[in-house]
Formats: sequence, C-alpha cells, structure tokens
Amino acid sequence: MRKGLLWVLGIWFLSAIACVSRSVGSERETQAIALPTTSPSEAKATGDLKNPADVSSDPASVSAVATVDDGAAYRGWARVETLLWWVKNAPLPVPVVTTGDPNVGFDPNHLNTVNTAGAIGQRGTQVLLGDNNINSPPFFGMRLTLGGWVDDDEFFGVEGSGFILEHRTKRFVAASDKVGNPPLYFPIATGTAGAERGIPIADPLRSFSGAVGIISSLQLWGAECNGNLTLIRNSGLEFTLLAGFRYADLRENLQIYNTSTDLIFGNVTNLNDSFSSRDQFYGGQIGGRLAVQRERFSLDITGKVALGATHQVVNIQGDISQAGPNPLVPPGLGTFPGGLFAQSTNIGKRNADQFAVLPSLELKLGYEINPRTRVFAGYDLMYWSQVVRPGNQINHNVNLTQNAVLDPNGLGRLVGPAQPAPLFNRSDFWAQGINLGLEVRY
Repeated sequence: MRKGLLWVLGIWFLSAIACVSRSVGSERETQAIALPTTSPSEAKATGDLKNPADVSSDPASVSAVATVDDGAAYRGWARVETLLWWVKNAPLPVPVVTTGDPNVGFDPNHLNTVNTAGAIGQRGTQVLLGDNNINSPPFFGMRLTLGGWVDDDEFFGVEGSGFILEHRTKRFVAASDKVGNPPLYFPIATGTAGAERGIPIADPLRSFSGAVGIISSLQLWGAECNGNLTLIRNSGLEFTLLAGFRYADLRENLQIYNTSTDLIFGNVTNLNDSFSSRDQFYGGQIGGRLAVQRERFSLDITGKVALGATHQVVNIQGDISQAGPNPLVPPGLGTFPGGLFAQSTNIGKRNADQFAVLPSLELKLGYEINPRTRVFAGYDLMYWSQVVRPGNQINHNVNLTQNAVLDPNGLGRLVGPAQPAPLFNRSDFWAQGINLGLEVRY
C-alpha cells in the first residue's frame, strides 16, 4: 500500500511539473504578444513603425524580450527526490538463539526438567542470533518539497517538506532435520533453576525437532514546515535563515516464533513473542541554507537542529499453544498467555515522553537545465538522540513458573522473582543516504 502511495505521489508530481511548464509557456506567449503598445497603422501614422531588422537592434525591444525569457524571477518552487538511505542497525544485545552440545547436562535416567545444553557459558554453546546487532537493509523512499515567496522582493518565504521510507523486513531462520539436528536452543537466565539454562527448540538426545524464526521490521517517515528569511543575496551567493516545526515517526517490530515437535509423544508447541516500538518526535527547529551558483552549477548546504519531545511506546505481547495427541496435562490443548521472553510480568503497552535533539544535514549538487529547472544529487544525514527500539526491551532473565506450558512444575503460577521485568531502554538512532531529484521554479 505504501509503495502504491509513493507511485501515486510521483505520478502526481510529474503531472504537476507538466502543468507548470505549460502554464509558464502560455504566460510567456501572452507577455510576448502584449509587448507592442501601438498598432501598425498607428505606428505608421506617427512614424514609429520600424523595419524588422531595426526591431531586432532596438535596445528597448531587446530589453523587453530579455525580461520575459530570463526566468530569474519566480514565486514558488517544487522538488521531488528519490532516496536511498541506510539506518542504524537494530540492536539485539541479548542472546536469542544458540546451538550447543546436546550431551551437556543430559541424563537418560532423568526427566531433564532443567536443561543446560545450549546455555550461555556451557561447553559447545555458540550464539546464532543476538549479543549483537541485526543488520538493516537499504531503504528506498521519496521526498516532496513545496515552497514559495510571500513578498515581491523574495526575502520572506514558506517551505514544507515530507519524506517516507519503504517498510522493510529482515529475517533470520534456523531449522533442524526430522531427528533434531542441528540442536537449537533459547538461552535464558533463571534464578529458580540456577543461573543459565537452555530451552530446547531442537535436540536429538531429548527428542525434539523444530524451527525458529525472527523477523525485524522498520519504517521511518517525517515532515517539516519552515519560514525562510533571506539574509544575503549577491553574485551567485545566497544565505537563508530557516525556522519552523519538525515531526519524525519511527516504527519497529521484532517477532520471535518457534515450532517444536516432541518426537516421542507427537505434541507440537508453537511459541510467539512480539516486541514493537514507536517513536514520535515533535519539536521546533532552526537552521540555515547556503546556496552557491556558478553558471549552470549550484551547491546547496542546509543544516538544521530540532529540539523537542519524543513520545515513546513499547508494546510486548506473547503466547504459546499446544496441540497433538498427548498434550501436557495440565494445561492441555489450546493457546495460553506468555511466549518465552514475553511473559505475564512484562506483557502490555507502556509509554513515556522524552526530551530529544534531532539535527540534520543536507548537501545538494545541482545542474541547471534552464533558468527554471534543475536536476541534482545529494547526501542526507539525520540523527535522533533518544529512541526506544524493540531489541533493547528483551530481558534475558525469565521465570518459567508463570508459563502454563513451560513451567517445570506443571502449574503455570508465578513462584519466585517477577521476571522478565519490563524494560524501557533507550538508545540513539541515525539515518543517512543519497538522493536524486528534480526542482522546478514557477
């Protein structure tokens, strides 16, 4: 849907350019026709009728034609840009999926309710996902800018701009074969079972096969409106002061899903954790733009700093379901609250407001096709001082006694510390990239 919106905006803008071009052309034709102030007969009567050759050499005529065609004066401008941006990688500071030696802690004569294979610090354990960042893919997007001068001297103006990046996802998937190789685990820390342990996803000795997937998604967009005040304008050099309002919106989601099959009893367990976040920045900004023009080439440097508040929301949800011919009793067949890292102690939506700083830099190198049209390429950098991101909200400490399916005691009632406790960790964020665009003045 959002890609469709980008196409609609692009088609709309190209249509607007065509309309503006026709309008400008019609205006020039009208002005050119209106230049003569006397009819040929009146001119002949007064002796003002000139030979065509004389007209071309008449300074007044040349000046009038130049005034119509030079294109220097304009009241508005429009820019459309395609963006290719990169963002700061999604943080995932805790280990989420490991592989390990299934022989660790295995006793065939014991029920193995406490498993240490795949746990952090155990022999053979390797982290497959987590303890690091999730690399973010590049994002395509679009930016549209419209502006105009308020006064005839072109010193006071208003400009509005908005951008949107496409919604992108990054996936991680690991799966075993039908007998549980390679072994896969969820590593957690639990005070009730003694430090680190592993929850089997797939384990050939404990008779589990399974798969785990993690989906990380992100979308970023924003808008701003500024008043322009030109302080310097001479000899191809112009400096404009900018002041106005800025909005930015960052949405992210991290989903963990797992399916494991008990190879002895035939039961299937499905586990889902969802960590989502949203950051909305509202603030005033001030900045400046330096424009340098040399013949057909131009260079624009724009710097802005916005100060304001970020409204932050963290939403954690999770569930686990059990199906099969021999389900654990209790709880039996069905879906129950709490996955793994999302339990009743941290499930829910929480929000807060945080002061933030959002500076940005824009560079544009342009080439003038004609006095009213130019193409350009550039670089953008945006920094956001305080955001909440999903991976930072995962708590490695998990008390499984509150989970109806994973409780070693089979009761599903919280015993001991209320973990995982909800987190509201913050970090910084940046986005940068290149752009290619077209500007029309009218």
